Amino acid sequence: MPGNLSADERTIYEMVAGRMLEAFSPACRKETTAVRLQCAGMDFTARGTQILSPGWQKVFGNQDEEKEEDATILPDIAEGDRLPVKGCDVLEKQTKPRPIHTESSLLGAMETAAREVEDEAEREAMKESGIGTPATRAAIIETLFSREYIRREKKLLVPTDKGLAVYEVVKDKKIANVAMTGSWELALSKIASGEMDAFTFHRGIEVYTSQITTELLSAKIEATDNRAGCKCPKCSGQVVFYPKVAKCRNEDCGLMVFRSIAGKDLTDAQLSDLFGKGKTGLVKGFNKKAGGTFDAAVAFDSEYKTVFEFPKNKQGHAGKGEKRK
Repeated sequence: MPGNLSADERTIYEMVAGRMLEAFSPACRKETTAVRLQCAGMDFTARGTQILSPGWQKVFGNQDEEKEEDATILPDIAEGDRLPVKGCDVLEKQTKPRPIHTESSLLGAMETAAREVEDEAEREAMKESGIGTPATRAAIIETLFSREYIRREKKLLVPTDKGLAVYEVVKDKKIANVAMTGSWELALSKIASGEMDAFTFHRGIEVYTSQITTELLSAKIEATDNRAGCKCPKCSGQVVFYPKVAKCRNEDCGLMVFRSIAGKDLTDAQLSDLFGKGKTGLVKGFNKKAGGTFDAAVAFDSEYKTVFEFPKNKQGHAGKGEKRK
């Protein structure tokens, strides 16, 4: 054992030493039993697990959270035994949706996408590939963020209305079929083994591209954007409030205001005042560059740039506006 260590240092030492001991310990041996029982023509299954030799798990103990039925030790049962029925219960339950992905679980799902493929040959072909590559999967997720298909809520990746609308359009289309990746990987493996020529594969890609293009062009997309907004003071078009900006839909207009100004995020109500009345009410808590805070209204100048308007001083004069770049 080491000499004098603080509590934190001892914890780190025990973790490292324990992991080393686990790495050189024998395997943990378990006996798992599954029993099928019949009652009134219905099949029932019971499972149990018994540790024969703890091996490496003896170092720290079994820290895995095993299911209750897996931790059960079954009594000795022989085939053909007749067991008494002590009772029965009827339970009413509902199926639960899959949990919302975190960034880590989504990366894992992309890596193991082959599990969702029904065709055994395609599943085997893409077992080592999944969706994307280790170098591109993170970039794919960032694209989902940049296009506002998903947003972060703490650790969860929550689909936006826009993302759900896109999903409804493509969910039954060929472009969203993960088996496509499996079929391509299978074809590439056949090309490598000489069972298929590259021209045939190339022709298949052309046909596939034509099919998904036709499907997408014929898809009907319904507008589902329920974002707040208001009338544009510059072109009379429609301004939409997004999480980071408020922007006019008219591309020729280009009027845009960032929500965050001097460390303060403007609310939808304050943005409505800015676009509708030309300025917000008094907003408290803007951050000064040299430290501290100040209070001011945010207004448009003649070029629709945002400036600060400060409260009137004791002499009744308004403070000087400061342009926001």
